[in-house]
Amino acid sequence: MLKKEEMITLLKNDVVPALGCTEPVCVALCAANAGKMTENKIRSIEVEVNAGIYKNGMSAGIPDCDYVGLPYAAALGAYLKNPEKGLELLEDITPEILEQMKELCGMAAVSVKIKEQEQGLYVKCKIKTEADMITSVIRGTHTNLVYLEKNGKIIYEKNQENGQASDNALIEALKQMTIAQIRQVADTASEEELHFLMDGVEMNERLAAYSEDKKVGVGIADTLRSEKGSEVLKNDLLTRIMLKVSSAAESRLDGCPLPTMSSSGAGTKGLVVILPVSEAADALEVSMEKKVRALAIAHLVNRYINAYIGKLSPMCSCVMASSTAASVGIAYLLGGSDEQLGYAVRNMSGTVTGMICDGGKVGCAMKVATGSSAALLCALTAVHDAPLRVSDGICAETPEDCIRHMAQIGNQGVAQTDKEIIHIMEQKK
Repeated sequence: MLKKEEMITLLKNDVVPALGCTEPVCVALCAANAGKMTENKIRSIEVEVNAGIYKNGMSAGIPDCDYVGLPYAAALGAYLKNPEKGLELLEDITPEILEQMKELCGMAAVSVKIKEQEQGLYVKCKIKTEADMITSVIRGTHTNLVYLEKNGKIIYEKNQENGQASDNALIEALKQMTIAQIRQVADTASEEELHFLMDGVEMNERLAAYSEDKKVGVGIADTLRSEKGSEVLKNDLLTRIMLKVSSAAESRLDGCPLPTMSSSGAGTKGLVVILPVSEAADALEVSMEKKVRALAIAHLVNRYINAYIGKLSPMCSCVMASSTAASVGIAYLLGGSDEQLGYAVRNMSGTVTGMICDGGKVGCAMKVATGSSAALLCALTAVHDAPLRVSDGICAETPEDCIRHMAQIGNQGVAQTDKEIIHIMEQKK
């Protein structure tokens, strides 16, 4: 079981800013690591990625860029040469770099292909110049550089078993806990110790407000704010949650130049965890201590579920994991007991399990709005002792078993799904 100090360390490592959809950013970061190793003119870039990175990056917008897709992300990273900025490296884009990107991609000098053998998160970038050949590899997490080579000489190599031992140990300890124990350890932390989580609220609220005076994406948030939207939807908690989450997600995935506070390695997950819990806390007028503890619980449950589902599942983990985590956080705000927090997980497992991930794009705003509305409904029914029956479908007696069933569906149950999704997406090119 995590100690309080370990919980805070995990949260600080897990809840960090990100600019742009995380998969294109990951590719850009890998290319930036390689690009920084040369000052010579780039002739070509070859990128290999696992299927999940490929799928999620095909249609996602890039901040301050009118183009979408992984080739453009790779070219940007190679010219930015700023891997020290991590997931915020795209904030350094300039008109000059955009012109270099367009020139290189216009010559079809950037290729991206799937490496079928790689099941986990994987990006390999090979940059060729007039005089150099540089290779960089990111594996496991979006910022985890494990290999860097220049002209046949290894510059850096991380021991993959021990490279992230500290973080992995904390996540393994978290996986051994129950949802009730997660709540218990969060309740031991003071407002002051958890107040840093409010940075994520402020950051994601700014992103949610970005489209208030402009149309972004296909106009999902614009529709909800419209006169017709107001006639159909009331200004209640459910509507405000749906509006904020969809608005922030649509802006982010359309290439909005504002950062997102991520959760469990992804910006959209951060939106789905933070905004519903924060909005519910404000509506219920709870204390700041209660609010930051609810946020901590939601982030931890999100990491817990993602640890079982895995990164880049064929299923939409923003809905399956992050919306479920938000539901637990809302149930906590509503005064739910340990048992009732478990009911929220059970209700969500019987409601949102099975939504596929067909890549990062503005349409994800619809999915996360759906997941966030389910989060509120499932939290309300949970605290009123109205859980789904254990005999229902994949539901189980304990929240931990519900999560394991969700993970089983999201992994073994849909092994062929990613291939079919990518096949359909490729046919549209």
